[in-house]
Amino acid sequence: MAVLFELIARRYETRSLAIAANQPFSAWDRIFPDQAVTVAAIDRLVHHATILEMNGDSYRRRAAADRLAGNPDPQATTAHKTLTNHHADSHHADSLADNSKDNLTP
Repeated sequence: MAVLFELIARRYETRSLAIAANQPFSAWDRIFPDQAVTVAAIDRLVHHATILEMNGDSYRRRAAADRLAGNPDPQATTAHKTLTNHHADSHHADSLADNSKDNLTP
């Protein structure tokens, strides 16, 4: 991952950089070719950093496990229902608008 280190090094102290990672820094030795590069990359990232750590359940992992278990994705079902309801509501609104035009006096 020399390209990732190059990006981090070039942006260090000159530009902002946002990184989302699903591994803690302690596991980054598997990302970079050697420990010196790993330490240098992490050092540059955390020097002026604001680190947001989110330790909640992964939606993607949960959805993949549900798919493997044969359970439907509840978010997709909800999204479909929402889109269907929105479509029906929009027809209802159009119908109301048409009726109100008929009731207008010239």
